[in-house]
Amino acid sequence: MAATPYTRGLNRIADGCYAWFEPPGSWGLANSGIVVSGDEVLVVDTQNDVPRARGLRDAVREVAGSGEVGTVVNTHADGDHWFGNQFFDGARILATAEAAAEMRELTHDPRLIRKAAAAAEGRELRDFLNWRAEMFDYTDWRPVFPTETVTAKSSITISGTQVDLIPVGPAHTRGDVVVHVPERGVVFAGDIVFQRSTPMVWTGPVSNYVAACEMILALEPVAVVSGHGPVAGRSGIRELCDYLTMVLEHASKRFAAGDTQLEAFESLDLGEYRLWAHSSRVFQAINAVYSELDPQRPAASFAESMEIVLAHDSY
Repeated sequence: MAATPYTRGLNRIADGCYAWFEPPGSWGLANSGIVVSGDEVLVVDTQNDVPRARGLRDAVREVAGSGEVGTVVNTHADGDHWFGNQFFDGARILATAEAAAEMRELTHDPRLIRKAAAAAEGRELRDFLNWRAEMFDYTDWRPVFPTETVTAKSSITISGTQVDLIPVGPAHTRGDVVVHVPERGVVFAGDIVFQRSTPMVWTGPVSNYVAACEMILALEPVAVVSGHGPVAGRSGIRELCDYLTMVLEHASKRFAAGDTQLEAFESLDLGEYRLWAHSSRVFQAINAVYSELDPQRPAASFAESMEIVLAHDSY
């Protein structure tokens, strides 16, 4: 299969499979997927804000004609993958039970982003939240939550085309699910796959994250639509596995030596991975490893972790 261009908007991946890309795939700029079969349409993830979700909906109409979006899959609970659900209200919306519960908590309500910025104690997080408030448009936004939950691997049919839903969390978040279209050789991986960009491991365990990547490889896909970045081939997934394994091994050694998470972060030589965008996100992966090794150990909070990550990052 020829390489898929990484250009904003609608891109064909395979017969009946499309991706909506948001380059450069940085904070809040996520990918979506579209599967068209007969007169039925499935959408994977619905973008971050109102204008982007509207653009995705219009793109669906472009490739589906009279086809209706009957099914939406939210791969996890990060807002950039479900905040656009309102444009597909009325569809069957699927997510894992853990993701659906996390969405309903609405910890990061986009309507309150300015208030969150004003309340942030750290300068880095405050500046970041203000940037997000300028970058994304949540005018008239409202939450639309999943209508059904997935607890185990299952299959649905879109006009005769099989689509497999494979829960792999906790990994990136508490409840990740991967979407596989076997007869097209396409995987929509959500944020289990970041391509040419450092993955953010919000929860871990990192060992589960590695296992999820290995599972994707075992599917022998022709193309993997990442949550952020270009389409990945099998070599890209293998590289991601190798990166996560390196982080897991380093953090485990530093944990055994008695280092803090910050000390483990500061002593890590990323080698060639330092060239990946947002390389400082590795701190949160280290934080997740420490929590995996000792669940009783206090983990760095979201605010504490973001202060460290953002101090070494750009948006």
